[in-house]
Amino acid sequence: MRNLLFLPCAALLLAACSGERAYRRGGDAYPGLAALRAAHTEGLDYSREVYDRGSAVAVFAIHGGDIEKATSRLARRTASGDLNLYIFNGWLGRESGKLHVTATRFDDPDAVRLATSAVLGLSFHAQADRGAWVCVGGSNKKAAALVTRRLEEAGFAAETPCTRLPGTSPRNIVNRPAAGGVQLELTLRLLDRLDENGEDLASFTGAVRRAAFEFISSIPKTELKQETLP
Repeated sequence: MRNLLFLPCAALLLAACSGERAYRRGGDAYPGLAALRAAHTEGLDYSREVYDRGSAVAVFAIHGGDIEKATSRLARRTASGDLNLYIFNGWLGRESGKLHVTATRFDDPDAVRLATSAVLGLSFHAQADRGAWVCVGGSNKKAAALVTRRLEEAGFAAETPCTRLPGTSPRNIVNRPAAGGVQLELTLRLLDRLDENGEDLASFTGAVRRAAFEFISSIPKTELKQETLP
């Protein structure tokens, strides 16, 4: 098991003290991670969290920190101490939207490595629709249906397929695992609710975890071994 953690305290302190959150509007400022990292300083402008726990499930929040509010917290809570985890945090306060790199062009080698070594991916994003609900997309329709069902049972409004934000491209980082992935697009109101209410956060992430384990357990062990081979 390998645990890699890039979590500079200075960046975290800056974000905690500023209290600023951002939601990106418009196109990306950078075509990929290489261009972004060439223009910004890791540990000051952004930070990364990478945990390889040898799990069949990889959890992503590629627009964390001040880029899309609360998505980092959702990813950490969902991954807990046993699922693989990758988070990219933006620490530019209200300017953090410029650090948004769309999921189909998110090419950090550490994120790609975690994704391609997993069976199923889960990713958290913010979306600007009204209400408090989550649109569940991604390339794995069976897993997306399980996630939606478990969230609804837990009392959350969830919808699949996600028509406006389908997240089905094979280039999407969440779909790089062997069985593809599930992309969760949460409204800002729901993200606020989960960020402020610990019980709701535990209920939401618990439902997502149950669905992920249920999906993995449905794969025959022989097939699972084949899918996790390099």
